[in-house]
Amino acid sequence: MAKFFTIASGSSGNSSFVGAFGEGILVDCGISCRKITTALKERGVDPNSLAGVLVTHEHIDHVRGLSVFLSHHSVPLYASAPVLKYLTSNGLVPFNAVLNEIDEHGQLIGGMMVKPFKTSHDSVGSLGYSISTPDEHRISICTDTGYLTDGAREHLMRSDVVLIESNYDNNMLEFGPYPYHLKRRIKGPQGHLSNTECAAFLPELVKSGTVRIILGHLSKENNTPDVALQTCISELSMAGLKQNRDYIIFAAPRDELSENILL
Repeated sequence: MAKFFTIASGSSGNSSFVGAFGEGILVDCGISCRKITTALKERGVDPNSLAGVLVTHEHIDHVRGLSVFLSHHSVPLYASAPVLKYLTSNGLVPFNAVLNEIDEHGQLIGGMMVKPFKTSHDSVGSLGYSISTPDEHRISICTDTGYLTDGAREHLMRSDVVLIESNYDNNMLEFGPYPYHLKRRIKGPQGHLSNTECAAFLPELVKSGTVRIILGHLSKENNTPDVALQTCISELSMAGLKQNRDYIIFAAPRDELSENILL
């Protein structure tokens, strides 16, 4: 049986878990080690049993608790080569951490096939991940991208579960308190995916066979779960797709565990 849950998802911190048949992978450590380990244990996962930690990129909301976590748990770390170099150069991983450049063609970690794909973000080497379990379920994670790359679309399609960025509402960002340069960065091709951009892709995603959609990395200042959900549900409805018949959708909680998705 495969399972997936988010531990935190938002502009202030991100972490999620993918598991199958007693093996597990942690994706990002953007909150404190204490919160991550508490959440894992609450779901019956021993942090020391993890097969690996995947890091999408080096921004603080994805690596805040990484160094402490790896200091306490001897778990190998996987990321792109530029991200690994950045983490080591800036003291964001312990000196004795086991670092692995993720194979761009796919790599077995804890019996699960992990395939990375490039995302478009102002990072030294940001990635999304598609994780296939031994019982042939696929869980894909794509956040922190200014647009959906061809690789992202390819890996997200036909996944059983997709965690996809729905970062901001256009009007809330436009008329919100952020300075112009920050608004421009967020809306740019290496920024974040808006509710509207996310929603536009979802009919195609659902028609490919994806049933479970989780909206992630919502901005605290420029979005709300209700706004993000209604934007996406409206787009899906216009495509003739009905919630709880053709798909299930929810917004990942900002700083608490999501529901446990079992496949």
